[in-house]
Amino acid sequence: MTPQTSLPPGEVHVWLCAAETTVDADWLAAARGLMNAEEQARQDRFVFERNRRQFAVARVLVRQILAGYTGIAASELCFSANQYGRPALVIAGERVEFNLSHTDGLAALAVTRTGEVGVDVEDAERRSRPEEVADHFFAPSEVASLMALPEEQRRARFFDLWTLKEAYIKARGMGLAIPLDAFAYDLSRGRAAIDLAIDASLGDPRAGWQFRLEDPTPRHRLALAVRLPEGHAPKVSYRWVGPAAPGRLG
Repeated sequence: MTPQTSLPPGEVHVWLCAAETTVDADWLAAARGLMNAEEQARQDRFVFERNRRQFAVARVLVRQILAGYTGIAASELCFSANQYGRPALVIAGERVEFNLSHTDGLAALAVTRTGEVGVDVEDAERRSRPEEVADHFFAPSEVASLMALPEEQRRARFFDLWTLKEAYIKARGMGLAIPLDAFAYDLSRGRAAIDLAIDASLGDPRAGWQFRLEDPTPRHRLALAVRLPEGHAPKVSYRWVGPAAPGRLG
């Protein structure tokens, strides 16, 4: 991977990698050499080989891409975690914010200089029961809008909402400490005009949040949540890395 090292303020780069099914044993051994002891232990805790591969691809994506932005060797990058477990890059003299997501067949890494950023990717072909999951976790207005759709359209809308909700709680750096029914998306005007209502209990003003929904492959859904200083609109670019690039984003 040869990442672009320039990251001007106000830009968000989203790196996508679909190498999970194509990497061989030699690649995996080299990937393990980039990881620190804690990362290796996390990889070892996965029961299935598929999950260990996903983890390896995701960690290499993080380390090699961030190495390109910082000039620090991939194996020497250091990370810390906040009280909710969100990792941050430990680096003196500059700031690089990032967020990682991975699912079957795809990993995504969002990077920016300042502000808050969260990314989520989901395999929209995986088995699920959208109505049941939504009823347990979504805000009432989201459930109502989902159920108002024809049945054949609900699955696609469910993954739109699910990825957006995951992207927001990841951007806040709090994960599931934020109740998923305490904020609600309105997609009635389409992907170009995504709106969000946030319950006052979360103490987070709506102003400044920007959201994107994409279909990086026919199988996957991606959501991005970004809030830059002073409410500036982010310039978002997507780029594929690794041996497979099955889709194209504008």
